[in-house]
Amino acid sequence: MATNILSKKRTKYVTAKELAEELSTSLQQIYRIFKRPEMKEAVVKIGEKAVRVNKDKFYQILEQIYR
Repeated sequence: MATNILSKKRTKYVTAKELAEELSTSLQQIYRIFKRPEMKEAVVKIGEKAVRVNKDKFYQILEQIYR
């Protein structure tokens, strides 16, 4: 079976609330993590207030921070 070389994997963006539930932590703690300079590349602003994060990059950066 041939695979399409040009096909791209869809990026999974999640909200802070979803991450807080997944990591069993508070929403405030998630927003503190978002404010770190390392997280700039993972966090995406949608509109004026809404924030989403690239889930894969978020976990990669967390892994590097908390080794």
